[in-house]
Amino acid sequence: MFDGDQVGDRRGISVSEMRRQMQMVFQDSYTSLNPRMTMAESIAYAPRMHGLGRKEAYDRAESLLSRVGLNPHQYSRRYPHELSGGQRQRVNIARALALEPRLVILDEAVAALDKSVEAQVLNLLSELKDSLNLTYLFISHDLNVVEYMSDRVMVMYLGRVVEAGPVESIYRHPRHPYTRALFASKPTLDPDRRTTEMPLTGDPPNPINPPSGCRFRTRCAFAQPQCADMVPMLTAPFEGDADPTHVVACHIPQAQAVRHG
Repeated sequence: MFDGDQVGDRRGISVSEMRRQMQMVFQDSYTSLNPRMTMAESIAYAPRMHGLGRKEAYDRAESLLSRVGLNPHQYSRRYPHELSGGQRQRVNIARALALEPRLVILDEAVAALDKSVEAQVLNLLSELKDSLNLTYLFISHDLNVVEYMSDRVMVMYLGRVVEAGPVESIYRHPRHPYTRALFASKPTLDPDRRTTEMPLTGDPPNPINPPSGCRFRTRCAFAQPQCADMVPMLTAPFEGDADPTHVVACHIPQAQAVRHG
């Protein structure tokens, strides 16, 4: 399903149309670009494959290079090895936008960049999202980046969603024990808030052969026998004043009631 439409169905959308509407920016900015293609060729490739004329495709490529902060007269004929990591990631973003998609998936898109370049790319992504009315699916392990970029957050453990909700609700009142362990692991410069105990103990289970029931139970301080028998469903919290769109997969009400910080 894509935005309510069945992919490949006569009454839905075709796979080709879905590909045009959904693009991706990968983590490694170098290996995701063809080393034998110039920047303009990389960006223009998809529009040409979808029927746009050569001149129109290259005009769009140069316009997008300018949109992501790269002068097309300087960068359109360069190859990937001639650009820095931040510049290559800007090209990857431009390439993802070349088909004018509705959804852009960003898989650790800033993880390989140093912090100053990361901030520039994040600001660029925010500006593009607003100006082009884009939807992002932003995948990251950096909690600060997630908070900066997100409207809604989905927390996963071993391939299962354990908590989901608005970013403000998740960050102010994390309810799942794993989510709280993630926040407790954030480094801090405040000497009064230094972590003195491990927020989580034990090794992650084998993802090929995960535990029965709740996958987090082998590392959870609140685990009960029922956690091994039943897979917890995503449900709204028990408190009447809580955000009903903030859902958590946990059997134990006492675990959900523990407040963060």
